[in-house]
Amino acid sequence: MGGRKEWLNKDFFILMMPALILLLIFIIYPILNTFYLGFTKWDGFTQPNFIGLQNYRMMFHDPLFWTSVRNNLFIFMIFLPLVTLLGLGFAILLHNSAVMGRNILRGFVMLGMVMPLTVVGIVWMLLLDPNAGIVNHILSFFKVQPRAWIQDPSTAIYFVIIGSLWAWQGFSTTVFLAGLEGLDVEVLEASVIDGANPWQRFRYVILPLLKPALIVVVTMSSIYILKVFDLVYVLSGGESVPMYLSVLAYMVYYEIFRMFRWGYAAAIATLLTVAVFLFSIGMLKRMISEKGAGS
Repeated sequence: MGGRKEWLNKDFFILMMPALILLLIFIIYPILNTFYLGFTKWDGFTQPNFIGLQNYRMMFHDPLFWTSVRNNLFIFMIFLPLVTLLGLGFAILLHNSAVMGRNILRGFVMLGMVMPLTVVGIVWMLLLDPNAGIVNHILSFFKVQPRAWIQDPSTAIYFVIIGSLWAWQGFSTTVFLAGLEGLDVEVLEASVIDGANPWQRFRYVILPLLKPALIVVVTMSSIYILKVFDLVYVLSGGESVPMYLSVLAYMVYYEIFRMFRWGYAAAIATLLTVAVFLFSIGMLKRMISEKGAGS
């Protein structure tokens, strides 16, 4: 038995070696290298110069950094509840066979998911164009004056949220729909026999059973929106993003390709990665504890 166990272990590592090598080259090494560069001053061409925590001290005194953090948190706090509630609502509609036009609704919900974020950004940029955009054209029927929605600091960030919702809504709907399809029919029938009305059945039976799907949606949606970049960049016309739209992911791009401060950008990227990682670990632990409590 011992020889067989040793053979299995050796075989396992041989089979896993190609994947481990790729993981080391394309995931682990870039993460460690970025972490190291965060402690250096580097323009991308010369030899990196180790400067300790200077990049992090500069970061916490940078007004653009705090503006980007506020924008990220504002987008996060509005996007996350909306994408969760809309995903659950669309999933319930698509799960109900009595709803007419389910296939049309499914196509509309999934459309943003199958499109690259760059294309989503271009679509919304055309829709919101101050001169030829369809949004201003429709509003003109209600005597509303045309506006440059993206160039207006009071409205631009809301359209980043709307575009992100359209792009990500298909994912949350798909996860909740899979959760609904996997519910035990006998449990639902038992709740009907016990006299539960539709709201009670949803609140006390369906929703608790959807907790694993809910945690997946919250975790993946949070990771997606915290690192949003494409939509912000494209909506700004592919040029310098105004300060009122700046987010941390764009700030990394800006510091690397505009300011050539690779070390400072690496420090920002490290901070963003740590924040996303800690949040993901917290949600994963909660998912595991939920499964343990359920079993």
